[in-house]
Amino acid sequence: MTGKVFSFTVVYLFFSCLLFMPLLAAQTPEQADAMAREALQRLEAALGGNTSSVSVSSANTAAPSLQITQGGVQPAWVIDPYAAYDRGRYFAAVGSAPNRSQAEARALSALVAIFGQSIQSDFTVAAMYSEAVNNGIVNVSENTDIRDTITRAASMDNLIGAQIGYVWDSGRNAVYAAAYLDKERAVSIYTDLVIFNKNNIALLTNMSNEEKNTFDGLARYRLASQIAKINANYAVIINQSGGSAASLNLNNADYYILEANNIFRNITVTVSVDNDRANRVQNAFAGVLSSEGLRTRGNNPPYILEVFVFTSEVIFPYNAFKWCLIEVSANLIDNSTGASLFPFGFYLREGHSTYANAESRAYLMAEREISQKFPLVLREYLETVMP
Repeated sequence: MTGKVFSFTVVYLFFSCLLFMPLLAAQTPEQADAMAREALQRLEAALGGNTSSVSVSSANTAAPSLQITQGGVQPAWVIDPYAAYDRGRYFAAVGSAPNRSQAEARALSALVAIFGQSIQSDFTVAAMYSEAVNNGIVNVSENTDIRDTITRAASMDNLIGAQIGYVWDSGRNAVYAAAYLDKERAVSIYTDLVIFNKNNIALLTNMSNEEKNTFDGLARYRLASQIAKINANYAVIINQSGGSAASLNLNNADYYILEANNIFRNITVTVSVDNDRANRVQNAFAGVLSSEGLRTRGNNPPYILEVFVFTSEVIFPYNAFKWCLIEVSANLIDNSTGASLFPFGFYLREGHSTYANAESRAYLMAEREISQKFPLVLREYLETVMP
């Protein structure tokens, strides 16, 4: 792209974002939803089509399109990328490698590094966000390319709008690439992403107290905290690019994590055991639930842990011992739907000189099995549950 090339559309997107930003602090859910839709439309316009060949700056010259050279004198941008890019208009970085693809990838990574440790990629956050998008929990564009771009943006591996401007092959097993990011375009795109994500957070956390104090409510606030972390990264980019994220009125991730912890402490799971002995199995399960921070007593609990215990005598020829086989089968049930959230079970065999003692030992070992293994299964479920 050469000469005086300007993009009225992207300039409009940038200034329209600045116009809307002061309004974000006080708005109805309907207004927030409308703004999110407009933000998504602007993203689709900015990210679709010929976004790689537009400039949003009003400077005299625009950033050049991709230029690839081989051999000859080393270009000045190899040492200083700002020899090719106006520091006031662009972020720029250089990467080198034995081949072009690696050099470009390193240049883009170096561009991300300009923003420092504050926007380091968090694989867990990005993976959870991607899963939420794929499962339709977080609504994004119906356009597959836009959806993929929004999902990739959460990983912070690359910056949306970043481009490769120059590639120089030295001919000596070293290829250099220069990546750049237009600051005004970055402000426009990342402001729209924040608006869009902020509305998804509002949708996730908008529920009654009855709905809130459930595993679904817990999952909603945990996902909201992950999206808030993503927005915090975007805010850094906006601020360092010359914009201001202050007017976006963002809650940090700790706000949602704290609320998620409060929700967890208010969730009640009662335990019902069939064929127990002196409440030994019930107490074992209730002890685990309590130690993990859940309530085990209350009226109209949202969840019940249904446990069935089966015992039978096992006889082995030529063995004087009496043997008891014990099988424990548990299911965490959502009382509102009757759905089984996750199963847990095991079986053991214990022997003694009398069957009564063998059965007592079987219950003792079952208590130990519950205390050792059930916490792991419960934590795995709670860590992976999605709204």
